[in-house]
Amino acid sequence: MSDLTIEKFCSYVSPDWDADKFLMWPPDVFALVASLLLKSGAYCYAVSGWKRPETNLEWVKTMRTLGKEWRTKLKPPANVLSWRQTIIDNKTEPVFKVRDCDELCKALLSLSAAADEACRGVGCTVSSDDTDRFLGEASQLLQISAKTLDVSTLCKLVDHSVVRVLPKLHTPQSGITIRSLTHHLALCPAGDVRAKWAERPHPKNPIDRYCLNLLLAPWPVTVSPFHFKNVRPTDAELLNMPDRFGFFEYDPPGPLPGAPDVAERIEQMVKNACLVVDRIDGVVFPEISLTETEYQQVSAVLMPKDIFLICGVREAPQGEQRAGKNYLRFDIPVDLERVTNQATTSAGEFFSHSQEKHHRWRLEKRQIVQYGLGSCLDIEWNWWEHISIDKRELYFVVLEDWLTVCALICEDLARQDPVSEIVRAVGPNLVIALLMDGPQLAQRWPARYATVLADDPGSSVLTLTSVGMSELSRPPSIQTRSRAVALWKDAKTGDAVTIELPPNTDGVVLSLSRERQTEWSADGRDDGGVGGYPTLSGIHFVTFS
Repeated sequence: MSDLTIEKFCSYVSPDWDADKFLMWPPDVFALVASLLLKSGAYCYAVSGWKRPETNLEWVKTMRTLGKEWRTKLKPPANVLSWRQTIIDNKTEPVFKVRDCDELCKALLSLSAAADEACRGVGCTVSSDDTDRFLGEASQLLQISAKTLDVSTLCKLVDHSVVRVLPKLHTPQSGITIRSLTHHLALCPAGDVRAKWAERPHPKNPIDRYCLNLLLAPWPVTVSPFHFKNVRPTDAELLNMPDRFGFFEYDPPGPLPGAPDVAERIEQMVKNACLVVDRIDGVVFPEISLTETEYQQVSAVLMPKDIFLICGVREAPQGEQRAGKNYLRFDIPVDLERVTNQATTSAGEFFSHSQEKHHRWRLEKRQIVQYGLGSCLDIEWNWWEHISIDKRELYFVVLEDWLTVCALICEDLARQDPVSEIVRAVGPNLVIALLMDGPQLAQRWPARYATVLADDPGSSVLTLTSVGMSELSRPPSIQTRSRAVALWKDAKTGDAVTIELPPNTDGVVLSLSRERQTEWSADGRDDGGVGGYPTLSGIHFVTFS
């Protein structure tokens, strides 16, 4: 017989769980009750066995009233005190028997719903509402915890090493999991991935951007087999690899003398793109497409123009390091004059976030043949990308009140561990995957994994590879080269869309329009139609000449 009681479990989540001060902050309460619902499996009670004396409409109205009172007064309503007492009254019960107690299940689900309603809008302070003290405090918690704890959480009295709570953008509309119960709060595991929440400071007079224009720069335009080199065992990070396992690195030569540098090219391409659409909001480069120096040059061009940047960066080993680095940079410009309403001479102010790749790429025979790398890599060996695997971080960046973006690097999209659980819990509106991959076709792996996230939790997904890698990829059965550099998939408009770059063009402008649609939680609450779905509303091709 299990000796894990409700009291022991709740005390593990927070030693203060039964103190009145614990009820002062709704995200703490949510962390406790959602953890207990998950551990016991009692969250399924929401769709099986829950008989309410009132109608669903009356219950939802009550939850919203309680949530508004809770966040406004920052003190628990009487109902919250009563439901917490129900937990205390049953504290000696084993956790595995929670599902068998109707009153306890009702109390837990009601607390979860009320806390969720109290946290409506958390994490999205790019709106113009400066009067909501609760939202301001929640925003500060997310930023301060990221700096002091190296991980974001909305909790005050629940330690981040136990469980974390983050804002939430999408609620799954199929199946039943703990993620099905809430619209605004996400229960996240306290694992090795440190998720960080970043909000773009909102201006005093915000622009309602119902459409986002992204310029995709699928560079490099040429990738050759000799750009891939095997690493001598004596130079490898791991010296004692088994036989027939080795390391490779991607090390292309620099630009030809007299050729325009990447900063010049992107500046001209932005100008040309603005002749097609009225503005460019962001620029995206594929995985390891830029060196650290090139990234800095490109960022210096884009930040003063109020254009955010997401790019894959490669870095050679530094100092005593043996392995290089593969990471992305997410730079967000801040227009200080619009934010503060004060004139400023400062140009190019921005926040910069760095996120390393979580998995090495493994090249085996099939891929070596597909990319024609047999001249430099033995097909009888398995070759690992020679990069370091350091701390694992995952950024969620709020760009608009309807748009939170998460960027991933190649295998991070395909591997279920360690980031997928957090991505699905938060449900970002847009996931952008930077790839060093072949053509982005509907029958290949990126489309499969994009469809998974589009189905649950409902994220829109954009994948991007380089022209060079797309053209280099040529399985023996296919004789023609493809320039399919990007793929788009969302939850609302049907099949995945392959985006092929026509000859004599250098980039793609995607117009992503905001669509609102009501989502429902498993306990019968709607989100008021605030869920934002980016959908593809325009594709335009541009050059840098």
